[in-house]
Amino acid sequence: MNIHAIYHEAKSKYAYAFDKDTVHIRLRTAKGDISNVNMVWGDPFNWRKMTEAEMIEHQSKNEDPDFTKTHTWASDKDSPMAMVKDYSDHLYDYWFIEIKPEFKRTRYGFELFKESVNSDERFFYGAHGAYDLSLHPEMLSSLNDFFNFPYLNEEDVFSAPSWVKDAVWYQIFPERFANGDPSLNKPHVLPWGSHKEVTNEMHFGGDLQGIISKLDYIKDLGATGIYFTPIFEAPTTHKYDTIDYFKIDPEFGTNEAFKILVDEAHKRGIKVMLDAVFNHCGFKHPFFQDVVKNGMRSEYAQCFHLIKEPVINFPINAKGFPAPTGYMAAGALNYETFAFTPNMPKWRTGNPVAERYLLDVAEYWIREYDIDGWRLDVSNEVSHAFWRKFKKAVRAIKPDLFILGENWDDSTPWLRGDQFDSVMNYEFTYPVWHLLSREAMYKDFGVEAFKDNISRLLVSYPKNIAINMFNLLDSHDTSRLHTMLGEDERLVKIAFLLQMSFGGSPSVYYGSEIGLFGVHDGNRQCMVWDEAEQNLGLKAHVKQMIALRNQYPAMKEMDMKFISYDQASEMLIYSKEYKDETLTFIINLEERKQTISLKSLNLDFIEDVYNGYKLSVDEQASLVLDAFSFRILK
Repeated sequence: MNIHAIYHEAKSKYAYAFDKDTVHIRLRTAKGDISNVNMVWGDPFNWRKMTEAEMIEHQSKNEDPDFTKTHTWASDKDSPMAMVKDYSDHLYDYWFIEIKPEFKRTRYGFELFKESVNSDERFFYGAHGAYDLSLHPEMLSSLNDFFNFPYLNEEDVFSAPSWVKDAVWYQIFPERFANGDPSLNKPHVLPWGSHKEVTNEMHFGGDLQGIISKLDYIKDLGATGIYFTPIFEAPTTHKYDTIDYFKIDPEFGTNEAFKILVDEAHKRGIKVMLDAVFNHCGFKHPFFQDVVKNGMRSEYAQCFHLIKEPVINFPINAKGFPAPTGYMAAGALNYETFAFTPNMPKWRTGNPVAERYLLDVAEYWIREYDIDGWRLDVSNEVSHAFWRKFKKAVRAIKPDLFILGENWDDSTPWLRGDQFDSVMNYEFTYPVWHLLSREAMYKDFGVEAFKDNISRLLVSYPKNIAINMFNLLDSHDTSRLHTMLGEDERLVKIAFLLQMSFGGSPSVYYGSEIGLFGVHDGNRQCMVWDEAEQNLGLKAHVKQMIALRNQYPAMKEMDMKFISYDQASEMLIYSKEYKDETLTFIINLEERKQTISLKSLNLDFIEDVYNGYKLSVDEQASLVLDAFSFRILK
C-alpha cells in the first residue's frame, strides 16, 4: 500500500460543512492502489457499556480503575460507511462520502483495503498517520488518533447568493459594445467598426445608451447578468486607471444614465455587476496627484506604497501623465504599481484613509444604484484583511450581492466564506483551450488529459463553492476563443457545449457568440450588429445551449461521470444526473467520422435533446458522429 500518497486534512476542502446538517469528507490515495475505503465515524462523546468479554479483554491491557474500564466508544449506527471513488487523475484516486452527524460533531478515520494476488492489506489512516490493522486493530476505536470535525456551526457554512448558480453572464467592454449617443463622441472617435485590427488607443464611442438599446439582445441570448469592465472616469479605453470612482466616465454618459441602465436591466431580469479596481488607481487620481506634487509630505502618502524620494523619478508629458509608456523595468520606479506600469499606482489598502475611501466607493454604487455584484480586479494582490472588511460592508447593505474575485489560479484561501463567493475560473478555461486547440504545443493534451484536469478541478473546491464559480472561455484579458481555436466553428461550438454543461455560472464575452476574433488586447473589437456579418449559426448554438441549460437541471449539477476518454479515438463521453434524469454528452474530437456503440454504455437513450428528436431503433444501438461533432442524449 502506497501510504505516502494518502492524504486528508481536517476542516479544509477535504472536510467541510456542506449545509447546516451535512458534512462532506474526501480522501486522496495513489491511483489504482486502494481497492475500497470505509470511513469509521461517530460522536466523540457517545460511549456505551462494554460487554463482559470486552471488559475481560480490556482489563488485561489496562488496570486503570476509571470510566474507560467499563465503557467504550460507540461509533455511529451507520459506521463504517463505504466511500465512493468519484474522480481520478493520472496520479491519484479521490474518495468521497457525505454524512449527517446527529449531534453536529464527529470523529472519523479511514479503513483502507488493498486486494492483491499475493496478499491483502488493511490499514487505518487517521490524524497521526497510517497503521497496519493486522498489528494494531485497536486503532479503529482509538479516538485520539481520529480526525476531528468539532461542531457543525450553521454560520460557518459557505453561502453565496442563491441566484448565482443559475446565472448566465454576458461580459461587456463598454467602449466597444454599442454607440447609442453620438453627442458624447469626442473629435478623436473613429467610425464604428472602421478598424478590425484594434488597439487600446482607438476610441469608437461605445456608451451606456448603446448598452441600454441592446438589453433585449442580451436577454434574447439567454444571459441573466451583465459584467461590465470599468465604467468610472479614466483616460484609457479600458478604464483600469481610475481617476474618479464616483463618476461614470463622460465618454460613456452620466451617473443618471447608469441608473436608467440598471433599472432597465432589472426589468428584464438581468443582474448588473461592476468592476472594482481596488488594487490600484490611475496616475491622475486626486490622491496620487497630491503625491506627485508633494512627494512623501503628501497627506495621502500613506495611501500608496511609496519607496523613496523622489517619488516621481521620470519625466511627465504635456498632458500630465508619465512620459514612459507601458511597463518599466523591475525596480525602476520609486513607488509600487500594478505590473511596473507608472500609470497605475498601487493602493495601500491597510491604510485607514485608503480603506475607508474604497469601502465608500463599494457601498455607494450599491446604495445609490442597486448594483448586484462587484468583480474585484487583481483581487489576489489585495490583502485578505481588506476583503474581509469589504464583504461585511457590502453585505450589510445588500445581503445577496455577488462578490467575484479575479484570481487566475487555485483560490481556496479566498473562498472560505469570509471573502469571495466565486472567482473567474480559469482553472476550467485552460483545459478547454488545451483540449480543443490545434496548435502543436497541445498535441499531447487529449481527452484523457482533459478528464484528469477537470477531475482535479472538481475535487479542488467544496461542492457548495464550486457551483458558484464563474466559468469563462475567453475575456478581455485573453485572445478570442474563435482565434485560439483556429477559426474552426465546430471546435468553438464544442467549447460552448463543455462550458454550458459544466456546473457553475457560465460567462460569454461579448461578440464571441457571433465569432469575433482577436489576439490579447486586439480582442476588444467593436461589436458587429449587422446580422449579415454575424455568425448566426454560432449565435443560435450559444442561445440553444443556454436554453438547454435552463431546461435540464442536470446540466447545472456539479458532479459529472466520465464514461469514456479514449486517447486513441479522441472520443469523450460523460454524463450528468439530476434526480431520475440523465444526460450523456458524446463528443468526437477527431477529424474523421466515427461510430459509437450506445449499447456498450448500458444506458437506454430515447432522445437527442440538442437536435430535438426521438432516437430510432438503429440509433439506439449505435450513432455516427461527424468530425468534431457532438450529441446530447437523454
